[in-house]
Amino acid sequence: MSFKSVDSAHPNPKVFPRKDQRKDRPPRHPLDRVAQGLMVILAIAAATLILLGDHATLRVQKFSWQGAAVGAEDRAFLLTFNRPVDTQSVEANLTLSPPLPGRISWAGRRLAYTLDVPIPYGESFEITLSSARDRMAQEDEESRFEPFQANFRSRDRAFVYLGTQGEEEGRLVLVNLSQNADVTLLTPPNLTVLDFQPYPLGDRLLFSALDRTSSDSLNTSLNPTLYTVTTGLAPQPPEVALGEMPTPSLAPDTAGTVTEVLAGDTFQNLAFDLSSDGRTIVIQRVNTTNPADFGPWVLRQGQEATPLDTEPGGEFLIAPDNATLLMLQGQGTAIIPLDAEGTETREPLDFLPEYGRVFGLTRNGLSAAMVDFNQNNPDLRFTQSLVLVSSRGDEVELLNVPGSILDAQFDPSDRILYVLSSDVLPGEIYQEQPTITAINLESQTPQPLVTFPPQAQVTMSVAPDGLALLLSAVLTPEDGQGTTPQVPQTWLLPVFSTAAQRQAATPTPLNPEPLPYQGLALTWLP
Repeated sequence: MSFKSVDSAHPNPKVFPRKDQRKDRPPRHPLDRVAQGLMVILAIAAATLILLGDHATLRVQKFSWQGAAVGAEDRAFLLTFNRPVDTQSVEANLTLSPPLPGRISWAGRRLAYTLDVPIPYGESFEITLSSARDRMAQEDEESRFEPFQANFRSRDRAFVYLGTQGEEEGRLVLVNLSQNADVTLLTPPNLTVLDFQPYPLGDRLLFSALDRTSSDSLNTSLNPTLYTVTTGLAPQPPEVALGEMPTPSLAPDTAGTVTEVLAGDTFQNLAFDLSSDGRTIVIQRVNTTNPADFGPWVLRQGQEATPLDTEPGGEFLIAPDNATLLMLQGQGTAIIPLDAEGTETREPLDFLPEYGRVFGLTRNGLSAAMVDFNQNNPDLRFTQSLVLVSSRGDEVELLNVPGSILDAQFDPSDRILYVLSSDVLPGEIYQEQPTITAINLESQTPQPLVTFPPQAQVTMSVAPDGLALLLSAVLTPEDGQGTTPQVPQTWLLPVFSTAAQRQAATPTPLNPEPLPYQGLALTWLP
């Protein structure tokens, strides 16, 4: 028998290759070790969460009205949670003080609370959520919720009027009812104010005025200049309070800062209207050397004023979409685009031949209060009708008077229309007696609120929260001679006596409260 020798130092090369026969292997990079370690850690964390559950504290992540000054246009706030939440537990524990009636809706982790009526001005509010449950938590599991509490407020109850007495004569005067009825003279004594309108936030006023100290007395008497003036109010809308939009640059805390907007040099500035976003002004202008050159001009923020290429007309109103103009032209009302391109004459988008006056539009722009002078209806001759006209062409007569429709304003909820009208009194002397009427647009039932003496010159303004009217009236002397200068009288007229009436949009006659201010055109700030 023979044996083959085996070299112990050199095993079978097929099974154990020599080092010099092994393929080169790349060395392990340090990042590979780090990645493998992280994978192990994440796998352990995931397993832990699966076995034990996520015990992160449930909390309110964002409140859209935090620290804001809320206005009538703000109709809903949002609560955003960091985790899915049991909706019933939130609704059962959410409180508002003072109460604000509203309804709740949900979208994922976000709660929306929509107010039934506009928020009352001049108040502070607190919202609290003491308890809430995680939607994924077990019934017997202890709730881990971080209690939530926040504060917000509504804008100040403030109004502006045109002074008529003493140092107030011809000047704009601010009254802040939320600040002990403080009175502030806004415009300087050298400017005689003719007309004014507030900007959307109430931080500024747009007004036209004549300069009493101008060396050119003729130019001063014919060509008023457009200005803005700050009110000293700097409301913080929810978007500004949350930092989602910058603070308005023209809202200093100092009242009375006057800035020239459009001079009356070669053109006389007449009537004007300010868009609801405060970015566009339409001015009726006439060339002082060529009266035939007459018509509306458009002044946009940051741009020069340019004439609007359309037929001349009368009264006008910028629609809530800020892109169209309602103007009296000929025997009716034309709807004219403001943003059409080109230099050719702009054709109206629509023409309403029966209506000779437009007083107001709803906030959504879908309905307008217009006046029909009933010229084509022999049975209604010498009367005027107030008609609610919708964008779909629907027409509903709300009121017919044997006198005049003087004004009509929608309340902020668009459910009530307040109408200032006059009736012709019987007798040999022609006299008209003004009356303010509230019309619920759902029932279309007129409700007279207050009646003034014959021939009184009355103005009204609906509060932005819809709770009251501001009234001013110049009364005619009883002898009818009109030789004694009349001092304007002013009132505050509440229109609801209970919360239920406000909820149902049914104003009730109440006694006007006299105000100690002598002025005209009392106007609420938005």
